[in-house]
Amino acid sequence: MLRWRLLTAAVAIPFLLWLIYRGPVWFLNSFVLAVTYIALREYSAMALRGVRGATTAVTLGGMTIALTMGLGSSGATISAGIVICLCGVLIGTLATAKDMAKSVGHAGQILLGCLYAGVLLPHFIWVRALPEDGPNWVTFILGCVMAGDAGGYFGGRFYGKRKLWPAVSPKKTVEGSISSFVCSLVIGLAVAQIGLTKLGLVEAILVSAVVNVLAQLGDLLESMLKRAYQATDSGWIFPGHGGVLDRTDSLVLPVVFVYYYAILTQGYLSLP
Repeated sequence: MLRWRLLTAAVAIPFLLWLIYRGPVWFLNSFVLAVTYIALREYSAMALRGVRGATTAVTLGGMTIALTMGLGSSGATISAGIVICLCGVLIGTLATAKDMAKSVGHAGQILLGCLYAGVLLPHFIWVRALPEDGPNWVTFILGCVMAGDAGGYFGGRFYGKRKLWPAVSPKKTVEGSISSFVCSLVIGLAVAQIGLTKLGLVEAILVSAVVNVLAQLGDLLESMLKRAYQATDSGWIFPGHGGVLDRTDSLVLPVVFVYYYAILTQGYLSLP
């Protein structure tokens, strides 16, 4: 497992750095949308197995939202995309309802999937589009989260004794969580000092801390979903890491936080 993790990281990190700094904008946007598409299908396969039409509903609804965001549309257009998704799911639920309780439950699960992947992941497109420092903000997020993941893995493996939240994630430990936090602070501060010079020392530490806390919460949220639906991993696309949802769970909350933090404190425009 460790060998596969390291091999995947060795391939993914250079590719991501190229994509962020050298790749065409349209390619990065397409990559984020493709990841969103896979995440939507993974969620559907995990949460709505055997539910007729669920995969189509989740994919169409989530991608409607994601495309309006990825195309840099106005806030009104994005709101319209969310409303179309909501209305489509509700009307579809009404048209196909047989068991009312199950149908309403499935509608809630479909909407959760549409919003979880379809709204949160495309924020990477918006962060990358921030003037001047967009690529550095993306690197800051990835650096904090990846360092936190690595610190949590090795800290928990070698020093973990006390369970963090066994009902949600039996393998996570307090010691691993602390190691994750420290590693995120170190890498986040380093990236900020090199590429985000607008951030002062204390501010960089605080933002790195919030990113790590949100990353750990996102990881726990996805663990909760997997336990609720009795899934070990959301998919298999990343050897040693699982599926797209398994790799993006710790990114979706930090990227939203960083985007809105940046536009509120750094004087950027609110949309790309």
